[in-house]
Amino acid sequence: MRFGTRTELGRRWTAKAVRPSGEQIIGYEYGYLSAALNPRSGELFALILPDMTVESFQVFVDEFASFVGEQTAVRLITDGAAAHRSTRLKVREELLIEHLPAYSPELNPVERLFKELRKELKNRVFESLEAIEEAVIKAIEPFLKDGSRVKKLTFYGWLDTTPT
Repeated sequence: MRFGTRTELGRRWTAKAVRPSGEQIIGYEYGYLSAALNPRSGELFALILPDMTVESFQVFVDEFASFVGEQTAVRLITDGAAAHRSTRLKVREELLIEHLPAYSPELNPVERLFKELRKELKNRVFESLEAIEEAVIKAIEPFLKDGSRVKKLTFYGWLDTTPT
């Protein structure tokens, strides 16, 4: 999920024929929240990264591998980002990276979490990248502490029919 100092505008309730007002800043500093979750258990792993390069994704994969430990096999589902599909990635044997079909974010449960986090960031002005990173951390903390919130958001009914 990309986040940045550019204000993301969202809908607001106003009286009929009244244009909503609010602060806005046009900024171009961005960071990325990379996350992996288990919809069945509610476990969540997240890292804030500076960009979406192969090197940054390699850091995420390595840290995620440490997080899950020496489990027999763990499946990491990714979208079609170039960094996710790179042949330069070095992945341990037990970590299986699978790619979603193009243009299918609805199949990726983590996108539902990102949607909730974006709600927290809309219509707010951030003066610096550090300020928005703090806001992202504050927004994701409840999900890191309470796996049932993650499970409620991401455990789609069709996942219940798939083998573990």
